[in-house]
Amino acid sequence: MKGWELRAARRKAGLTLRDVARAAGTSESNVSAYERGSKRPSAATSERLHAALAVGRTSPIHANTLLTVPAAAASLRFGLRRSWATVDLLRIVRELVSNAAWVKTDADVAAFFARPSTTGDERWDAMLAGVVENLSLKTGRPVPEWTAGHALHQLWFVGSVAALDAYALAHTPPSLRVRGVVVDEDSLESV
Repeated sequence: MKGWELRAARRKAGLTLRDVARAAGTSESNVSAYERGSKRPSAATSERLHAALAVGRTSPIHANTLLTVPAAAASLRFGLRRSWATVDLLRIVRELVSNAAWVKTDADVAAFFARPSTTGDERWDAMLAGVVENLSLKTGRPVPEWTAGHALHQLWFVGSVAALDAYALAHTPPSLRVRGVVVDEDSLESV
């Protein structure tokens, strides 16, 4: 899709640059540059942009400003670059898990669970892949292909106190445990 076609599709959908950028996990300036044709999106970014446009303005993704998987990856990347504490990064994951309950239609699923850019940290990439697989299995949806291959070489005990490692390991969802991410499932749920 050419830049002017992207702009026309965005306007036809009644979406702002901010709406599309947030849902696709990129910046407004990038979306603007794609629309002007001064920058070309990667294939993965183009796929995320199209998915964010396809759902339309009335989708809960836009109407409720849901944190999508691409947006969560972008937020985690931002936090990691600023050395946020693990507890603050886990809040992003909890928001993602909570927001998944709003996703109902196939178009919403495609936009919400679109392949994200890397967080810049293989541990958090594995966390996102495991969380998405866990959410997909819980809801009976197909697991997105992009989740494959995100596994750590050694166990990562996320925010766990050493005395509670065995408990965390026993209560970690299988889709995270097989990736080497050890986190009590309750730590991924909003209260």
